[in-house]
Amino acid sequence: MLTMLNLPEPKTDDMTRIPGLFRRWELAELILPGQSYHIEAAGKADDGTPLFAVFRGVASDATGLLE
Repeated sequence: MLTMLNLPEPKTDDMTRIPGLFRRWELAELILPGQSYHIEAAGKADDGTPLFAVFRGVASDATGLLE
């Protein structure tokens, strides 16, 4: 079971949060070339695995949807 934290909003208006919390090895599935990201620590899973929140640049959203 995952523990959800109250996460801060992105530091700039040009970022949007990708829903969910991710383990380090799952980040490779999210990150695409040519896009900007902000990654923050977001607590730990019950087994102690660190979790991360991922924010993507809004300008990058449309490009990512076309691929």
